Amino acid sequence: GLPHGRLLVRAEQWYGEYGNVSLRAGTFTPPVFPALLPPRPNDAGVPYITNFLFTQPLSPNWVVFGGKKDVLGSFDQDIFAGGDGTDQFVNQALIANPQFLLGMPYSFFTAGIVSPRDWGGLAMFVMDPKNRTADFMQFGDLFNEGIIIGGEIKAKTMFFDLPGQHHIGGVWKHQEQLDLRFAFTPPEPGYEPGYGPPVSGPRTLWDSWLVYYGFDQYFVRYTDDPDRGWGLFGRASIGDGNPNPVQYFLSTGLGGFSPLGQRRGDTFGLGWFLVGASDQFGPVPTALFGPRNGMGLEWFYNIQATPWLNITPDLQWIRPGLGAISTDDAFVYGVRANATF
Repeated sequence: GLPHGRLLVRAEQWYGEYGNVSLRAGTFTPPVFPALLPPRPNDAGVPYITNFLFTQPLSPNWVVFGGKKDVLGSFDQDIFAGGDGTDQFVNQALIANPQFLLGMPYSFFTAGIVSPRDWGGLAMFVMDPKNRTADFMQFGDLFNEGIIIGGEIKAKTMFFDLPGQHHIGGVWKHQEQLDLRFAFTPPEPGYEPGYGPPVSGPRTLWDSWLVYYGFDQYFVRYTDDPDRGWGLFGRASIGDGNPNPVQYFLSTGLGGFSPLGQRRGDTFGLGWFLVGASDQFGPVPTALFGPRNGMGLEWFYNIQATPWLNITPDLQWIRPGLGAISTDDAFVYGVRANATF
């Protein structure tokens, strides 16, 4: 194809217990997000092609992309809190904004355009809302279930003569989704399938939206390398609250390269988050799940033990957001290792 084009192919799967501790934590956001990826609980050990994405620069200021992609890293990315849970935080609330991740497919078909600029840049995209995790390249039902449209503008800053960035964006989703006011409500007595829709019971809504904001700001730089330092990050968002079970979201924290292990390349992160539950849950889901605002703290320290091996202890405190499932606060202890060859 044209010069400088790229093709990203990614295959992934988890082994062992699906979800790890995440399914028992009583939270909207999984505390160990990588253990839920890809989200196929009944198909352990079968790798899926979750990314098959073409990216093609048309000029220095315009780049187009299209293909199959997973939702992580698509937008609302912070320098100190992002990725996919393998090199920074592991709680989903500190990897990406849960307000749109809860309503998104994990792997999907998408196309869009990115315009990098000296001052920052902008991006626009469309997505097929059907989950394509187990599919490869099946285009016959493209956009049959609806459409997702989004965009983001990013601006670079130099506050305190140190680099930073601010971004703002929005997502609109047109797809049939469960109405929280009637979720899990059984049909009226006497209703028989095949004789028309139930008078009461599960109902759906077609449109949902959210607006989000995020920033990073370096406080310290050790060298001329713009990445070698640490600073502050933050995210905030607000949405419709129905069908999205999250009404709003806030997070902030510190992260970057550690002052204790500069030469090795150690990194660290300390983050806080608040997941604001929707106030539009109906009586049945309220009784089943007891939705309330969830909160948490996470700390990690990534030790670059050798040039090819890093080891990361991790500690979390969590206040569950599903009070009927888990009422007690919890501590989650973990350790992660990455080998790069």
